[in-house]
Amino acid sequence: MPLQLSLSNIAPKPTTNASLQLNLDSRSTVPVAAFNLTDPSTYNSSTALTVYDSEGNSHTLSTYFRMTAANTWSVYAAADGTALNMNAATPPVQQPIGTLTFGTSGTMASNVTMNPSIGLVNGAATPLTFALLFSAASTSQYGASFAVSNNSQDGYTTGQLAGFSIGSDGVVQGRYSNGQTRAQGQIALANFINPQGLVALGGNQWAESASSGQPLVGAPSTGSNGALQAGALESSNVDITTELVDMITAQRVYQANAETIKTQDQVQQTLMNLR
Repeated sequence: MPLQLSLSNIAPKPTTNASLQLNLDSRSTVPVAAFNLTDPSTYNSSTALTVYDSEGNSHTLSTYFRMTAANTWSVYAAADGTALNMNAATPPVQQPIGTLTFGTSGTMASNVTMNPSIGLVNGAATPLTFALLFSAASTSQYGASFAVSNNSQDGYTTGQLAGFSIGSDGVVQGRYSNGQTRAQGQIALANFINPQGLVALGGNQWAESASSGQPLVGAPSTGSNGALQAGALESSNVDITTELVDMITAQRVYQANAETIKTQDQVQQTLMNLR
């Protein structure tokens, strides 16, 4: 059956998991004043990460790292400039979303997962809550400047079809403007027990017959089916040198036979004239 590609946008996916890989400077000192996200002197370092809600809207999650004691850091967060995790005091006081504790070697004993919760008023599902992972293998506190080696999250906004590619297994992958890929279908191949029994229809088309047997349909690169090569132009499988030699040989044989017939005709003509 014909393979149809969907031109529809893919739906957005809200962020459910995120991670930060970084180094906190062990040479830092504990800030004197209470934490205030608008005052850089009240925290030691910060970074930002883009996350997505259920409607595909992006939000900037800012994380702030404040040393509270030797080998101990409090992590605060804000979304689109609004402080998160405010308590019920009057006036409200921002609380950390979690704590990172390091050993004397500058490493953590285990992974730490925090759960920021972002309240939304744009019609998307609220709150946007996700797991923020600090891996023990990639979160350190060494005597070096603060640095983020990687940040990642699993959400994305909606995307439009920007192109597609075909793999050797026949799977047609759609590429979207948001960086995602989706399988749109798979090209199937058909094999026959006796390919020589196929009936030529012209235009490089063939039809099954009683001699060829029924088609054996399957995915490329499985069983006796070959692989697909996308973006390649099929060249002829004819050996030009061999075919040219065969043509010359056939021409010489034809000429020799023609000369034999011509000689025989001349002999018969001579015999008739002798009468």
